[in-house]
Amino acid sequence: MNTKFAKIFEPITFPNGVTLDSRFAMGPMVIVGSEKGGAIGQDDLTYWHRHNNSASLLITGATAVSEYSDAYGNGLGLYKDDQVEGWKELAKVMKAEGNRAVVQLFHAGYRSSFTYKDKGVAYSASTKTYSFLDYPVTGLTEAQIEEVLNDFAAAAKRAIDAGFDGVEIHGANRYLIHQFFSVVSNERTDKWGGSLENRARFALEVVKRVKAVIKEHAKPDFLLGYRISPEEIHRHGDGFTFDEALYLIDEVATLGVDYINTSQSGPRSFAATPKAGNYQGQAINKVIKERLAGRALLLGAGDLTSPDKILEAVTDYVDVAATATMVLLDPDTKEKIYQGREDEVTLEVKEDRLADLCLPKLFYSIAPLIVTSQFVPQITKDLLYKKPE
Repeated sequence: MNTKFAKIFEPITFPNGVTLDSRFAMGPMVIVGSEKGGAIGQDDLTYWHRHNNSASLLITGATAVSEYSDAYGNGLGLYKDDQVEGWKELAKVMKAEGNRAVVQLFHAGYRSSFTYKDKGVAYSASTKTYSFLDYPVTGLTEAQIEEVLNDFAAAAKRAIDAGFDGVEIHGANRYLIHQFFSVVSNERTDKWGGSLENRARFALEVVKRVKAVIKEHAKPDFLLGYRISPEEIHRHGDGFTFDEALYLIDEVATLGVDYINTSQSGPRSFAATPKAGNYQGQAINKVIKERLAGRALLLGAGDLTSPDKILEAVTDYVDVAATATMVLLDPDTKEKIYQGREDEVTLEVKEDRLADLCLPKLFYSIAPLIVTSQFVPQITKDLLYKKPE
């Protein structure tokens, strides 16, 4: 190994005592390798067999906790007991090289476009019409909120039963938990909306329910993570500032999680600064890492598209680098760096290397949302976006 990269391979320990042998996590990515209805498909197993040594911590793509959370058609689901057998197979495949495997749990909320096609309804925090959606959105009732909270808990129990090492609650990327936290999507006037504390209530209740299941059914080394978008400021309206996100992060950390995973995009977004609020000019991840010190670790993603960027991230900004596009396109990134072959790490994929990536047959349909970095060569994008013959 080039000693320059030694920092990436320093062990690190989570609050619950779990130690990783490197600072590599594989960031969650939707790969649409599942069967209709969310069951584990052969494409899922083949993909993870190829990528199971990409990082010391492997996180699945967004996994639906409810039949009303179908955003991708062939996305992962863990909302029925008869799905667990397939997940047991996936756990074995992901853990075959000794790395930790975590299931990311989510409810898509208003982004459940396939649910709307199948069931004629898409739920969110509030009933509302969005210009970027071609279907209406229905606000959850109090009783339905309770059902969704129980769905998260039940999915966590199934992940435990399947043999996974942890779960990550997906509170980012404008999915349902995020929608409750945002004033753009949450117009409620009950205890689930209005004030900052009320808008954070749904997220915190999910954490509480999942923690209760872990305490009762999992071993002490079962990991719990929480993913968050650090701010929502965009052309459709300002949903929340970084200052408000810090409030939620503090509350989640106080409840007790092993890590926070920040979701950011764009060039050098692992080092991004807030667009508004009291922390402008300061790196978002640095501020969060300092807040979490002694309570939880910080995973961070965002343009980790070269060995040097991964090194910079774990040296200055985060505890663990959640690499996504990099290891999707070069599953051997971690091993190449460890072996002193960092110059061989590549984002370029040509026809002769495509089969080796073991991407699901429907990956082309999601690729324009996953492989977006300006640093990915156009030849790679053209190949991945193209529907197979």
